Amino acid sequence: MKNYGIYYQNLNEIINLSKKDIKTALKIVCSEFESLIWYEVLKGLNNTIIKSNFFPETLEKKIFQDYLYQEIARSISGRPRSLSDYLYQILIKNYFKNKDNNADNK
Repeated sequence: MKNYGIYYQNLNEIINLSKKDIKTALKIVCSEFESLIWYEVLKGLNNTIIKSNFFPETLEKKIFQDYLYQEIARSISGRPRSLSDYLYQILIKNYFKNKDNNADNK
């Protein structure tokens, strides 16, 4: 699921959404988790590049690269058959299985 520019900056927003629609909230959380993983992968790949002093490593360049990696990670995450889709399917199946087991025990 892609939010197309709607990013949840606050954990309380996701918690409130989960009270209304658990499936949508879980999709958002899975997509955000996948984007964090991709962000760390991109940062790690940047560390493998051999640096020269031709273009100096300034603070502005580091900030720009950080924002660029965040946006690339967000655009990659949440696609069909991705890690977030796989996590969502597993978590939603376990959620409803546990919910049914709790209802049977009562």
